[in-house]
Amino acid sequence: MTKVKVNLLPVEDKVKIKGSAGEKITEKISPDQPVRGDRIKKIIASIIIVTIIVLAVFSSSVVFSDENLIKSLSKLNLLQQMSRLMGSGNKNLVGENEDRINILIIGMGGQNHEGGTLADTIILGSFKPSTQQVAMVSIPRDLSLKTNNYDWLKINALNAYAEKKEAGSGGREMARALSELLDTPINYYVTVDFAGFEKLINEFGGVDIEVERDLIDPQYPISGQEYVFPIENRYENLYIKKGQQHMDGQLALKYARSRHALGLEGSDFARSRRQQKILAALKEKIFKVETFFNPKKINSLLNAYNEHIHTNLEIWEMLSLVQLGKNIETSKIISQTLSDGPSGFVYSQIINGAYVLLLKDSSYGEIRAMWKNIFSAPGSQILTSTVSESLTAALTKKENAANQISDETPNKSKTETEPAQTLPLTPIIDYKKEGATIDIRNGTWVTGLAGQQQINLEESGFEVINVANANNHDYLKTIIYDLSEGKNPATATELAKIYKTTPTSSQPLAIASQADFLIILGQN
Repeated sequence: MTKVKVNLLPVEDKVKIKGSAGEKITEKISPDQPVRGDRIKKIIASIIIVTIIVLAVFSSSVVFSDENLIKSLSKLNLLQQMSRLMGSGNKNLVGENEDRINILIIGMGGQNHEGGTLADTIILGSFKPSTQQVAMVSIPRDLSLKTNNYDWLKINALNAYAEKKEAGSGGREMARALSELLDTPINYYVTVDFAGFEKLINEFGGVDIEVERDLIDPQYPISGQEYVFPIENRYENLYIKKGQQHMDGQLALKYARSRHALGLEGSDFARSRRQQKILAALKEKIFKVETFFNPKKINSLLNAYNEHIHTNLEIWEMLSLVQLGKNIETSKIISQTLSDGPSGFVYSQIINGAYVLLLKDSSYGEIRAMWKNIFSAPGSQILTSTVSESLTAALTKKENAANQISDETPNKSKTETEPAQTLPLTPIIDYKKEGATIDIRNGTWVTGLAGQQQINLEESGFEVINVANANNHDYLKTIIYDLSEGKNPATATELAKIYKTTPTSSQPLAIASQADFLIILGQN
């Protein structure tokens, strides 16, 4: 990861990434653009901000034991940034006039990590200044896309391809690809590596997270031990207890990264929810005025900024974001994850031995509608949850919203490889009244697949009583065993629709289960 390159282009020349073709549109700031607030107050505020920075510079020999702050500020080209700050009083952020400021957040391993340029976390945030609303959409790492600049590939690999071509370009290319996908301008991007994430959390004294359920990951990778033998020495047994937890940077990173956890927490979708919760908690710490009146904190932030963060945000734009978003209520942040459940936007498939996620609507219409209307009132087809709610409450809310929508499932059958052209919605049928229980076994080598399916089924109102691995991992097709001897026909019908296979009444070999239905997941 190269050191940060701050965008020092005049705001008049800032490029806006927009449109299905990802074309560049130069946005000019008109001298007649409306001024927010009283101009005199803005000038005074700018002078105060500049004064703080100057005082921090000249007091560095007293406050700090080295010259890090001076070095950092010199790299940021202090005089130019001061000029930006002084003249930014009448400037709006890109997207502010449209009442939609979009920011892409990318987390990756960075130096000293295997596959360090692969995007590990992808979250697209949107801020609506007029209502002080914030929405966060987690993009699965395994989502496969075809863009104008690249052929089909996983979205997390796009960052690595771009970084290989030009160091520091990953954020720009990721923003361009997602802009094409959603047909929306993505105004800003921020890329941070694991070390920078840890430092940022520690600098603000850690974060407080409500852990919904025990997280047990017996295969959490130990940094620096990726190639040691015996193999079991490459991992630690990570355990994070349910309840309110105060996390330092290291523990927060583990909580965000864990992908081999047992049960529900083993899916990428649960992982996305954890990452969004950490961002929301960190926002509470960063968006405090005292942060910008603490020279030592400024120094630490600038060090992390230079070493671990790449962004096209200018300093004045960061300060404007803090000012605009100071009244955001964390408990009301809208959270959305692209799941492969019956009401989700993607479906999973094994292609050439690799697990990928593909959009159900190949025309992108459904996902674009979701993004466009994400701030809409409840009751629409956009199913959202707040990060402050527990996962159970979130899934219940999504289920209730889905049940209010009429059954629009098309009659035309689909092949296993053909993406659905409309978003499947959860129909109101009798299977929920049957109360049948389900046991899910993972018959593949795809880690967390059974836990992921548990989330999907519970989201649709099924009762899953057990999740485990099958005796073998070579199942090519999913098998559904009806152990209730036909007593739950509506459940059998619905499971057949979901997994595209007819339940069998024969008994499974060498697998004992107390559930009404046993599902062994295969590679299809």
